[in-house]
Amino acid sequence: MKKFFGILTAVFCFAGSTSVLAQDYLLYITGPATGAIGASLDQSANFDNNAEDVAGWSYGVCHDSALMTLTDVVDGSTTETVNNGDSPDFNQVNLLTGGYTVGVVVSFIGSAFLSSGTGYELNVATYTADAEGVATSSYCDTLGNPAVETVIVVNGASVVPVQNGSTVDILGVPGPEYVFTAATETAPYDGTTGVGSFNVGIEVSEVDNSGAGAPFPNETQGFSMGLSSDASLVSVIGVTVTLPFDPDFDASTLLPNGWTIGVVYSFTGQETLAFPAPVEVLNVDYDTNSGTLAGNADSTDTVLAWDDTLGVPPVENVVVVGGASLAPSVVDGTITLEPEFVPGPEYTFTAPTQTETYDGDTGEGCFAAGIVLVEVDNSAAGADFPNETQGFSMGLGNDSDLIEPTAVNVTLPFDPDFAEGGLFPNGWTLGVVYSFTGGSPLAFPEPLEVLNVDYCTIPGGLAGQTDPTETALTWVGNLGSPAVDNVVVVQGASLSPSLENGSINLQPQTDIPFLRGNCNGDSGVNIADGIWILNELFQNGPSGTCPEACDINSDQKYDAADAIYVIYYRLLDGPPPAAPFPDCAAEPGVECEATSNCG
Repeated sequence: MKKFFGILTAVFCFAGSTSVLAQDYLLYITGPATGAIGASLDQSANFDNNAEDVAGWSYGVCHDSALMTLTDVVDGSTTETVNNGDSPDFNQVNLLTGGYTVGVVVSFIGSAFLSSGTGYELNVATYTADAEGVATSSYCDTLGNPAVETVIVVNGASVVPVQNGSTVDILGVPGPEYVFTAATETAPYDGTTGVGSFNVGIEVSEVDNSGAGAPFPNETQGFSMGLSSDASLVSVIGVTVTLPFDPDFDASTLLPNGWTIGVVYSFTGQETLAFPAPVEVLNVDYDTNSGTLAGNADSTDTVLAWDDTLGVPPVENVVVVGGASLAPSVVDGTITLEPEFVPGPEYTFTAPTQTETYDGDTGEGCFAAGIVLVEVDNSAAGADFPNETQGFSMGLGNDSDLIEPTAVNVTLPFDPDFAEGGLFPNGWTLGVVYSFTGGSPLAFPEPLEVLNVDYCTIPGGLAGQTDPTETALTWVGNLGSPAVDNVVVVQGASLSPSLENGSINLQPQTDIPFLRGNCNGDSGVNIADGIWILNELFQNGPSGTCPEACDINSDQKYDAADAIYVIYYRLLDGPPPAAPFPDCAAEPGVECEATSNCG
């Protein structure tokens, strides 16, 4: 080290000197605040340069050798690259009893310096923690022979920097530590009655302190527990031991506000149990307090709290290890009581949505509409499904300016004992009882048509219309005297169903004049029409635009007889075609697409 100072003096003398202040330079030590006996601890020697370039440095770092042993010192990240990306021209580190010393010259020729900046890492020292206590590490000038002084070299001058040391709290080897955990979960109950039940798992685990030198895992011989609960919300009904074996002793006590238990695995000590990972040791069953929770629509949180005051005498929460009782850490559980309202039977009445035609000239037309009943499947929500019904009543309104009901026909799979209602210009009603003795109930797991209603159009409202007209079928409860409600009868009770309205799209159909026999749509009725029919029927020929015109013998069929008929008429003095003939005319319901059949 004498040689080092000679070199350091020679180099720094060439650099000249200026006035510098020690507070511009700071050496400090950083490292972990705590460590366990036997652990390896790293501490860094760091430097903040708040002034001019630094050409080199030396320092000693002392530590409590009674508490720590120095095992290694390496260059820090700054020292490794301080010489223009390379290591210093001179770098001497000595490990000594009680600490280490460092001497560094960045560049013998002055081509590199440590410029201003903070957080420079100069060295990293590794220690082994030997004994419990608070160990100090500090910069010192007492190490080495001769002793190395703590200085920073700036412009050829040695500057004593500000120096901050460090401490580490070395902890003793911890004893076994355990954790009791009550589960946190959501428990559903019947929101209407407040009735519900749930079970909660109780776990034991050991804290892994092997990193602090403690043995892990440790064998236990038993435990005792006490867990309290809010008696106004829940009550415990059973505690079940779930160990991987049957213990020699387990005794539980159920209390209004909680439970206690004591467990001894083996009186002879032959059975022990370690908890390197969480193990469920108990399963506890609870019931909800229906008097408090009935009708409650909101969820309620209640705590399961570890308690050392339950029972007489009180049972403490402990784990037995090596015959000694150890108090565990505890994690309370939170139970979210979630009301679930099981729906009663629900039904749906559905009126149809359909398109119907009427005579656009006269406004006349009739049609039928099916009424469907179905039960909503709420079995996934805990409801019974399907449910038996004993009858129903219905009322369906309509626009009396456009249509009116003419008949309501029951289409059940049997003849009910009672089915009566009323027909009105603006709707209809019906009440149905399957059986006065209750012998013919009916379920609706699938949609079932229960009625078929006949309607006719109101000519005055539709005659001459050329555009479609939409009219609603609407479920109502004001028809009749007294008014008939829409209900389904289940177990003697009237339930209001969901109601799906319908609509009828009324399409006008105007009759187009045609001439019977003029199948090909030309200027008259002749042999060409017979040939046209044969070509269309048997030679894949073109089709006409008015099928009724081709039914020459008017037998409601279109076949070879019509071709023969027209040929006989034209060539063999056969009878003429049926009306309309020999002049064009319209017939109700005849679908002709154009007037080209009138020649």
